[in-house]
Amino acid sequence: MLGQSIIHNGRLCRLEEASFNLDDIDITYGYGCYEVLRLSDGRLYFPEFHEERLLASARLLGFKHDLVAGQLVAALRSLITANGLENSTIKVMLIAHEDRPADWYAFQLPLVVPPADAHRAGVSCLLYHGERPFPTAKSLGMLLSTIAFREAKRLGCYDALLINHRGQLTEGTRTNLFWLDAGTPGLVFTPPSGDVLAGITWRTIITALSAAGVTVEERPLYLSELRQGKVSLLMTSTSSDIIPVRAVYGLAAPGTASELPLNPAIPDLQRIYGEWLVIQGLK
Repeated sequence: MLGQSIIHNGRLCRLEEASFNLDDIDITYGYGCYEVLRLSDGRLYFPEFHEERLLASARLLGFKHDLVAGQLVAALRSLITANGLENSTIKVMLIAHEDRPADWYAFQLPLVVPPADAHRAGVSCLLYHGERPFPTAKSLGMLLSTIAFREAKRLGCYDALLINHRGQLTEGTRTNLFWLDAGTPGLVFTPPSGDVLAGITWRTIITALSAAGVTVEERPLYLSELRQGKVSLLMTSTSSDIIPVRAVYGLAAPGTASELPLNPAIPDLQRIYGEWLVIQGLK
């Protein structure tokens, strides 16, 4: 954890003031939701969108809370000022309770960055069969994602990509997915939004591409399509923007890697999003 201050229910307090009881099942059972924001060179990326999604997750999961629109954004800015840090990840946790409104916290962590050559050369990922409960909410129930991610790291992969019971790729444990099909140039695809967590970077990439005249279409991606060798996968997240997937483990056989094509349009998509971020004052 970075800095000496955190936010607790909108109030700045010292890190050592944060504690919980081991018998608090609201915390130990992951009864809550969360957000992760990017602070880079003093620029906080899309805090209003993150606040909006946190409130949406709480509403979807039925959590009672006293947060109002604008309160979280103001608290985050006071946290940044208090700690004097220009580069970090900021994590927000809303811990719900049965008999009283939720507690919420915000604190700073080291900024996560992808490998230096990831945006050009791509990364490898593990294919993992599993589905998150309440997929459109960013809940603290992270057991599936943690198991899948750690297995991916054991194989030297950047992330694990989840496959649902219909044999469709949905999302990474920490990332959203886009893909390009060599048979349909000019189109960008992404899994149906009702099956995944709508990432903030995912959302803003769609906005940027649409503004540039690039059509983004929601439709399922089946493993059988990936095996045909025409699909190029892209992953997106708060910390990574757009990263191509150069190989996946488990497509042909468990524990073996299969190379994926790197569509020549990928650099153009990265450029479009990078230029859009400049316009937003974030680059």
